[in-house]
Amino acid sequence: MSKIPLYGFNNLTKSLSFSLYKLHYVHEPLSVHSFKKHINIRFSAAELAALLDSICHFIGGTVLNIAKQDYQPQGASVTLMMSEEAQPESLVAHLDKSHLCIHTYPEEYPQDGIAIFRADIELSTCGVISPLKVLNYVIEEFNADVVDIDYRVRGMTRDSKGKKLFIDETLENVSDYLSDKLKASFDIEDHNQITHNLFHTKLCKKEINLKDCLFESTINDLTLQQQTDIKTQFKKELQQLFTNSA
Repeated sequence: MSKIPLYGFNNLTKSLSFSLYKLHYVHEPLSVHSFKKHINIRFSAAELAALLDSICHFIGGTVLNIAKQDYQPQGASVTLMMSEEAQPESLVAHLDKSHLCIHTYPEEYPQDGIAIFRADIELSTCGVISPLKVLNYVIEEFNADVVDIDYRVRGMTRDSKGKKLFIDETLENVSDYLSDKLKASFDIEDHNQITHNLFHTKLCKKEINLKDCLFESTINDLTLQQQTDIKTQFKKELQQLFTNSA
């Protein structure tokens, strides 16, 4: 394997981790099999690999290698190794020990008609690329209902004068990087240990749109009482995921 020359190396490791939850209401018992099939197709290893490839290019990276795997009865994993794009002035690529990975965790059986799908994504970089650039893209791509985000900076690097740096950006909250659209759509909590360069943010959808939650059924298939009951059930589930308490 050919080696990539290093240029402008940044020794800080910046890691962004997501847990994204999406809930669906599976109205009919016979729809459970269809839902599993849908999840296995929509979030197959091939589809996830294409998503990570898009994320890589979205933040200005170059794909070096992709490994992917589907599981039985469901679920998938993909890992993508990446580097920064070549610099026009040097035509030398960066090797910044960067990677993207994703694992999916579909519930095997819906509980009381609610199926919870979870995807974990991690982006780790050592270089100019900021993982925080992908925040809005990933959340919107998964149309997530609850999002658990961790961002941490590790290691030490130096500025041009030789001064030690333990973080190379001014950061107070991860939520500051969210779009106005997402800020308006979610309840947001930030819990940080800034002196240790640890940042934690949780998001929970403010409003439940049943049309977005129903699988193989429509609003017209439900009575008004059923709609109210499902919304109440969804709110309870979302709150439990948001607070990590049953």
